[in-house]
Amino acid sequence: MSDTDDFLFQDDPPPLDLTPAARPWLVLIVDDDPEVHAMTRLVMKKFTFAGRPVQFLSAYSAEEAMALLRDDPGIALILLDVVMETEDAGLRLVPRIREELNNDAVRIILRTGQPGQAPEDAVIHSYDINDYKAKTELTAQKLGTATAAALRSYEHIRALQRSRRGMERIVDAASVLFTQRSLDGFAGTILHELARVLDLADDGLVCVARGPARTEAQILAGTGRHAGAAGMPLRVAVDGTLTQAVLDALRGRQSVQGDGFLVQVLTMADGRDCAVCLHTAGRTLDALEQRLIDVMAAKITAGFENLYLYDQLRRAHKATVIALAGLADHKDPDGSGDQGLRVSRLVSETALALRADPALSSQIDDGFLDLIAMGAMVYDIGMVAVPDRIRWKLGPLDADERHEMQHHCERGAALLEKASRLVQGSNYLSFGAEVARCHQERWDGSGYPGGLAGTDIPLAARIVAVVDVFDALTHQRSWREPEPVPEALNWIEAQAGTQFDPAVVRAFLKVMADRRFLM
Repeated sequence: MSDTDDFLFQDDPPPLDLTPAARPWLVLIVDDDPEVHAMTRLVMKKFTFAGRPVQFLSAYSAEEAMALLRDDPGIALILLDVVMETEDAGLRLVPRIREELNNDAVRIILRTGQPGQAPEDAVIHSYDINDYKAKTELTAQKLGTATAAALRSYEHIRALQRSRRGMERIVDAASVLFTQRSLDGFAGTILHELARVLDLADDGLVCVARGPARTEAQILAGTGRHAGAAGMPLRVAVDGTLTQAVLDALRGRQSVQGDGFLVQVLTMADGRDCAVCLHTAGRTLDALEQRLIDVMAAKITAGFENLYLYDQLRRAHKATVIALAGLADHKDPDGSGDQGLRVSRLVSETALALRADPALSSQIDDGFLDLIAMGAMVYDIGMVAVPDRIRWKLGPLDADERHEMQHHCERGAALLEKASRLVQGSNYLSFGAEVARCHQERWDGSGYPGGLAGTDIPLAARIVAVVDVFDALTHQRSWREPEPVPEALNWIEAQAGTQFDPAVVRAFLKVMADRRFLM
């Protein structure tokens, strides 16, 4: 080293001998002189900032520096020489760091023993560096001061970046949360999105308080070590320490950060409080992360409130459908009054079995299953408009009576469509209207009222058609006795491809076979 470089490391009073407990700051020395690396380490070996020591990495060329920066984006500071493999290698490295690596956070202190080759004013204005030091003026004390200032600046920038990234993730999470329409789905999404905001593993649970004293809780969703715990009591699925922490948090309506876990309480206005527990892998969340949690919790709480209102709306729709089904069943020819419920159950099972068919699985999602279960309750609502003299006639219907009977499809559909127009979008009533209109259509096109054939008949109506006929065959009517189940199933199977969709018949027969096996 030259005399001027020796001056760089003249003896100054050493810093206090602190023993930091946190992870070190990463500082990259980029210089082609090995002695500069050694002396920098020597004079800075006891340096600490914010209770954290410094760990030095070494690169002896611009390319080595780029490789290290690519591999470790957590480097906080670069002590960069100008002259290395070329006279301006250090200067050329700066825009590569900022633009090629898109690294705006790392602080760069330019150190040069030949300031004439890189004048300070020109360099500061032309390159995105944070400090400029001539080696002839850089004492150990000044190096420590410059390092502390750079690390403080890096810490502030990283906090801003983390805050921005966290808020962006919260915005993204909110858009995902508000698309959920089931409590289980919502609870599972909470865990995933909150873990993503905090850069934690997807490992935790969501539970809801039970009982007026909140001495019990039920798990709504679980991930990681708690996967598969949904629906279980908290005390059964979780160890005693964590259970007690969650219950204490729920009773106190206050969040808790324990040894390796965080419990965030979501406080609802009506007392329906929930707790989200995330395992933090021994990490203590800092003040910024806690603020992000608070913001996220407010979004989650709003989502829970919206989900509750949505659930109440769904319940109102279902109540309307059930009331209509009760009206239709009031004139059920077999006198049991539960035809709609019977058909709904068997239709739901058949639709679920049909989801295994690759040709139809894309049409039968959870929403379809929900809608068809309710729509199947009111598919025959139009029968209330058929005169009793026709419904209860013992002999065959004449042409006029048959015409009157066939009108029940259109009448039922019109009734349900009128009611459904009070609600925007697809709903139980509009779905039921489609089933009511088309459940008497036949696969071969010979049905009524529209003479639809094949897949032109809505899938829900094709499913209901099979179950409707089976239910009619196997229950008492005023003009005949019920058919035995085996004979009814044989007749259904024989009508596949003419009256019924063959795929629906296969699924229906599988359901019935499973039912008989379980009985």
